Amino acid sequence: MTFEHFTLHEVVSGVWAAEADLAGASVGNATIIDAGGRTIIVDTFMTEVAAQELRRASEELTGNQVYLAVNSHWHADHTSGNQVFADVPIVSTRQTMERLIEEMAPQGLAAWQEEIETSIASLQDSADDDERAAKQLEQLRHFKNSAEIFKLTLPDLLIDGRLVVEGERRVEIETHGKGHTVSDTVVWLPEERLVITGDLCWHGIHPRMHDGFPGAWANYVEKILDMDPLHVIPGHGIPGDVGALSGLPEYFRTVEVLIDEVRAGADPKEIPAPAVSMGWDGLGRMHAGLQVLADR
Repeated sequence: MTFEHFTLHEVVSGVWAAEADLAGASVGNATIIDAGGRTIIVDTFMTEVAAQELRRASEELTGNQVYLAVNSHWHADHTSGNQVFADVPIVSTRQTMERLIEEMAPQGLAAWQEEIETSIASLQDSADDDERAAKQLEQLRHFKNSAEIFKLTLPDLLIDGRLVVEGERRVEIETHGKGHTVSDTVVWLPEERLVITGDLCWHGIHPRMHDGFPGAWANYVEKILDMDPLHVIPGHGIPGDVGALSGLPEYFRTVEVLIDEVRAGADPKEIPAPAVSMGWDGLGRMHAGLQVLADR
């Protein structure tokens, strides 16, 4: 089922992954959970317009108003749609909330708006003849419109461990600390053995590592694997099975070694991808992340 800004996949009965459209206003994935009279949203997209579409879809699919929203981590492509869910409790860790305040305070928003304007100007001339540039320009215009009406909406139900929603479907919202960011939260449906990972998992894509902790990230993914999931809804990419996660601990332990190589003088752009990631999209993202983490 395709909407303007995302594609819906019903992963198990009553659970839909909203896969972000590469050129749309969503950017990161979200999830709709029908918990039996209680609709739960996991992550709220990058923009108000995409979040509005997500909310409409959730209410049409479940027949219920949204009961709860969850922020898996602080990054804007998973939290900037929070304002659309301001009337319901929004769950996160305290560290996620604190980072949202730091990053999306007025000065951070102003810097983001300036960056958007600069990027739009740089693409204007090439968009008429370059399809990819045209899609990027369309996305940037969504970001510009969203930034103009953005209202910082913070999580107000903070967890330090686990929150369980009981009903016709058990939903466990839990954190094991840092990984992709300083604090990451996963959602686990034990009966269905389905995990919603946020950006701890990028399925078939080199993840953005700039704010990450590779060793802790590997450990976190191993904790998820210990749950023995059958279904994985990643923060980016299509839903999958446990194979979406299984190579990630090796990937991040290799990344730890590669960071040391960059610190010793290696050019990150010349470093090949870890063997486990052959065929993944976005190798340039790995190279950029290696440099950022080496400099940290």
